[in-house]
Amino acid sequence: MAWLLVALLAVGAVVAGWMAGRVAALVAAALVLTWTTTAVLVATGQDDVEGFFDCGIGCTATQEVVAFVFFYAPVMLVLLLLGSLAGRLARRGTR
Repeated sequence: MAWLLVALLAVGAVVAGWMAGRVAALVAAALVLTWTTTAVLVATGQDDVEGFFDCGIGCTATQEVVAFVFFYAPVMLVLLLLGSLAGRLARRGTR
């Protein structure tokens, strides 16, 4: 189920990047803000979220969300930037 969510987010990031403009900037800002908030939570040790890395099968829901955001937000940002670059290059080629 998590891989389906990752795939849908990846497609959404590429589509938002392809559309460029305000949508891509908004999605990029949201990803950076979410990742930064997660990094602060991990650094401060809030509610044992830093244990997301070694909790195994006993992870709490918060640890699962932190792990998802911490690892997949940078991937989504890169996909967004690649989609934006591809859209910009495609539009430049049609002029």
